[in-house]
Amino acid sequence: MTDTLSRALVHTLLQHAEDLPWRMNDIGLMGLRLDDRRECRLHVWDPGSSVGEPPVHDHPYGFTSTVIAGELTNTRFEEDPSGDEYVRFRYRPGAEEGRRSDRVRLSSTPTTLIEGDVYGQLAHELHTSAQRPGTVTAIRCDWVETSELTVCLRDGASWRSGQGRDATRQEIRRISAMALEWF
Repeated sequence: MTDTLSRALVHTLLQHAEDLPWRMNDIGLMGLRLDDRRECRLHVWDPGSSVGEPPVHDHPYGFTSTVIAGELTNTRFEEDPSGDEYVRFRYRPGAEEGRRSDRVRLSSTPTTLIEGDVYGQLAHELHTSAQRPGTVTAIRCDWVETSELTVCLRDGASWRSGQGRDATRQEIRRISAMALEWF
């Protein structure tokens, strides 16, 4: 994907961002689908738009992500009896309202990535990420059949849906301007 999605092409997309159908997620992520199969997306990150602390979570797909511009820290989590305690929610894809919860202890391993770095994540691996404002990543998803998704929150954090919505013109202008500062 990144062979054809060059830094120059991403720069052009961001210069014309208002003409494109961006989606916004409450974790401070503005995303653009790049194909009809939902396999390739461009992500522009605005941690200031995150509603609360980004949750520890898994995905219904494995993915490979390339940092086009900026910097992020991807943190992987695994169960560990001496780790920090989280409230773990599990639910069927598309059925968040039927979620059930328990408690789990997790330890973490962070990795910081900069422009040109590539990392992969398996669907079932728990992770979270923190980005510098305007960081741009390109992601290729490998969808898998999964019967359950997981979200882990610290005590006191509120559940919020992982579903996206259309980005507003104001969000598109503001977030793409932050991204263009990396170019």
